[in-house]
Amino acid sequence: MLLAEVKRLKVAELRAMLTARGLDSRGLKAELVVRLISAIEAGVEPITSGAEGGETTSKEPQKSHSEQSVRTRSPVSIDPPKESMTAYTDQSTQTDPLQLCSCTAPTAISEEERQQHPAALATVATEDAESGCSSSVLATSEPETAQEQYGAETVDSTADEIRQLKRGRDYYEFKEDVHYNRAKTPELLPEPEEEANIDLEDVRLDSYSCDLHFEVDSDGSSGQPLFWETFPLLWSGCRMTHGFSQGKVGFEAKFVKRLSAPALDTSCDPDPHVLRVGWSVDNTSLQLGEVELSYGYDGRGRIVTGGKEEVFGEPFTEGDVIGCYAFISETGEATLSFHKNGRSLGVAFRLNSSSLGGQDLFPHVLCKNCSVAVNLDPDAPWHPFPAGFCTLLTLPPGRRTRALLPTTSKSECEVLMMVGLPGSGKTHWAQAHMLQNPKKRYNLLNTDSILNCMREPPGANHRELMLQQATQCVSQLIRRAAARRRNYILDQANIYQSARRHKMLCFHGYQRRAVVVLPADEVWRRRLVQWQEQEGTTLQETSLLKAKVSFTLPEQGEHLDQVMFVELSSDEALKLLMHYKEEARRLLPTPPKRKKHRQGSQNRPIHHCGWRGGPFGSHFTSQKKQGRHPSASGRSYGCSSDPQRYRNYYRPYTGQWSLSEQNQSCYGGVYHGCSS
Repeated sequence: MLLAEVKRLKVAELRAMLTARGLDSRGLKAELVVRLISAIEAGVEPITSGAEGGETTSKEPQKSHSEQSVRTRSPVSIDPPKESMTAYTDQSTQTDPLQLCSCTAPTAISEEERQQHPAALATVATEDAESGCSSSVLATSEPETAQEQYGAETVDSTADEIRQLKRGRDYYEFKEDVHYNRAKTPELLPEPEEEANIDLEDVRLDSYSCDLHFEVDSDGSSGQPLFWETFPLLWSGCRMTHGFSQGKVGFEAKFVKRLSAPALDTSCDPDPHVLRVGWSVDNTSLQLGEVELSYGYDGRGRIVTGGKEEVFGEPFTEGDVIGCYAFISETGEATLSFHKNGRSLGVAFRLNSSSLGGQDLFPHVLCKNCSVAVNLDPDAPWHPFPAGFCTLLTLPPGRRTRALLPTTSKSECEVLMMVGLPGSGKTHWAQAHMLQNPKKRYNLLNTDSILNCMREPPGANHRELMLQQATQCVSQLIRRAAARRRNYILDQANIYQSARRHKMLCFHGYQRRAVVVLPADEVWRRRLVQWQEQEGTTLQETSLLKAKVSFTLPEQGEHLDQVMFVELSSDEALKLLMHYKEEARRLLPTPPKRKKHRQGSQNRPIHHCGWRGGPFGSHFTSQKKQGRHPSASGRSYGCSSDPQRYRNYYRPYTGQWSLSEQNQSCYGGVYHGCSS
């Protein structure tokens, strides 16, 4: 069916065709048209009504999958099946609105998505206006930034051209920041609860030396991943508060429970629930076994160190208790062994004296969609310890080492917000700054740091899925970070003033600084080429022009204590930015004039007394005299505006999904975002 034929269908006909294919039939006509076009291109055929018995049962999962993929994905994203993301992605992006904002609002098609199917959306929007349908996309307010103005332009793109485009890290990072443009006045977030002060000699899971997406229980004896429902590819790690450098020490960790809200397809991810336990030195990666001086044994029956895996022992699962025992001799040589349910599995690692170099070993756990508990009672072990081994609790205080403590107040904590165009060198500066200040233990919040916490299932190609999950996870971690007394670097583009304002409001009371990385034009061009080669993506010139025209420099004020320019000076940066804006406005096509949509004024019958609106005209007039539009009832503006109100792909859905079935779904779209 051609695009023109679909657009000529009535709403009732569109809903009937979507229902016949087992898809969601709710929404405006613009959404229904794009949803049906996506289904037709994906090859989703109508479900026959003559199936009975076993045949009906066999088709039911397909219906659930189709409905799932339509409800959760962006309604105008189209891509060929070979480049599509899986339904696994869509389920994992169903973010709880309460975690992101304080109020809810109707969903709508975002500005960047409007460009992907301009012909369909422009025609359908006109038809909706004539039929009395309303949409928040057709608001009467003027665009807040130049990005909104140029993001609505009409582009003649065929379906084949759309299919050839791939979404990269920069696209998803831009998509996260652009949602803040609609909220004119952000509300001040409530004060986060301070972490409780812990006794220095209290041995427990360390809430400071753990991933932000790992949640430690109040007693410190158990924990689990925080975002296991929305980001099931994420591995979350945590170390214990104390370590040792000599003697025989052990600890017990129990695989408590599998956390499996979504019905994960084990054919694509054969190990959806994994617990890894072992030892690591302080101030290394919390991804146990993925770096040097980090040694783990996981439920797949493998030992891991330095990112290399070897078969060891046997698999373990829910309910099993793993004993981890380390012996460090006086000469510095070490042996690491493991037990399963009290039965020895042998020595897994033998380290010479030069390996540790006198550094302390700390107990370490790493979870993927599971909860873990450690035994903190030295008098009641779950299984007998080997002869000569003891727990950290029974070691004298002088023989065990306490890990670094968090700062006593958040006023001593620092938040650095990187600001710059894609490829300008923000990540390079952030990593160099972290190496120069190791004592500050900066938490780097960017897409790459979350991707390092994900392991792609073997034999699968979910790069785009992981990029989308990683950028959305960063957005949630920024809000969670404000309740943890740590130092942070927000490594994102942050070119929009509204995005910077909303993020910095979360860190009220911290030392808030902006770091502007805006090099000379020839230097930026060279860095951009290098960055594109590393990322394996190519940014369109139009996308860079839109980033330039939308870029605003931060200023010291209410939400920023200091603005640092690490490349060009502030005057030089402003001069270069003005040149960029003039160049972008000259080269970008003129955006089409947007007509104001007057809600309720279309196709209204004229009352015989001359009032518009028939018998309800008096009600409309009375509200208009009071300065209120009738559609304003129930809405909230001003301080309670929701920066995520247009995030339609976060619509909650509780159905089941499958990785293999999602290969039929379609994703894609024209990139016009920015990142570092």
